[in-house]
Amino acid sequence: MKLRTVDGALRTLELLAERGRIGVRDVASMLDCSRSSAYRIVRTLQDRGWVGEAEPGSYELGPFALVLGSRALQRLSLRDIALPSMRRLGEQSEETVTVSVLVGAERVCVDQLESPRQVRMTVQVGRPYPLYAGASGKAILMGMDPETLDRYLARARFARLASNTPSGRDALVASLDLARVHGYVVSVAERDPEAYSVAAPLRGRAGIVGSIAICGPASRFTPADAARFGLLVRDAAIEISATLGAVREESAAPRAVGARRRVHVTAAQGVAR
Repeated sequence: MKLRTVDGALRTLELLAERGRIGVRDVASMLDCSRSSAYRIVRTLQDRGWVGEAEPGSYELGPFALVLGSRALQRLSLRDIALPSMRRLGEQSEETVTVSVLVGAERVCVDQLESPRQVRMTVQVGRPYPLYAGASGKAILMGMDPETLDRYLARARFARLASNTPSGRDALVASLDLARVHGYVVSVAERDPEAYSVAAPLRGRAGIVGSIAICGPASRFTPADAARFGLLVRDAAIEISATLGAVREESAAPRAVGARRRVHVTAAQGVAR
């Protein structure tokens, strides 16, 4: 009986992968079982994070399935490509270096090289994090095409995670426009109250893939670090993206491109407010 239940759950996941969204009726029809039995299978998968409710009565792959699939497809290839750049960034900064990938409407850290310092920042590999807070997530948003970014912004819910978490859509868009001037994002105490991060977007043939970041304790972050680390991660991201097959953009300027010199000074002063 247990094996039949496991088989039913796996076949349900296969159906979701094929169709994108399904209902309990679809599961019952595929498994030739009652709707109550199909519902129990779907609900168990939902409770474990394999399935999420897209809308009432309609289900899609959940965060755990997306994380697992992402790690299977992205981790080895992206890690192998990014590793030389990660090592170089670690030597240059003496801070932790991370690579994250876009998974649904979140980002997942797939690899990190920890700082050699006794006090250092680390990220939980495989755990989903929001895109709107922290440089790694915002770098991914910065690299999205306008239509994809607009869809994200329309559905985003801005929970306050730390003192500098963007308060809503307008604040987030303004910070992204600022970051596009230079091609990297700086954050201090946005997702973690004790951390800073400097990140740049990673692109592939089909568009945004993820981000690469230098991160560390906010207590030792300086304005000089913002500029120096920003250029380092930007150049590393360009190098990795070229290997991934990305077409280099002619300009990274924001939609509103006024007063570049003033924006540069603000970025160099930390984007920490």
